[in-house]
Amino acid sequence: MRERERLLVKHAVTGRLLLSSTEGLTYAFSREGELTRISVYGVPAGKGQEVMALKAELNVFRFEEPGGGPVVKHWYYVGDHPVDYDEASGCLVITVQSEIEYRPDHYWE
Repeated sequence: MRERERLLVKHAVTGRLLLSSTEGLTYAFSREGELTRISVYGVPAGKGQEVMALKAELNVFRFEEPGGGPVVKHWYYVGDHPVDYDEASGCLVITVQSEIEYRPDHYWE
């Protein structure tokens, strides 16, 4: 079965959606020791500036959506870790330390 994924970047205080991979953005994860860097590509300048203005208040969510299987949610808390945006390339790099995996099927049947 084919697995789908999507990534969301939200304002932690209001819950407002800032970026979504469903809008044509691509992303990659890389581990560096205890930290994870999430690179989001194709971020328009206005959106990148908006994210940077709220960089101390971000949450990142990744949803694994396997075909025919239960959804697995991952919550990444940014806190005071670095967030960088390069307007020329449209690349946003969010550094996170903590990840919480959440499986709704473990709570509701």
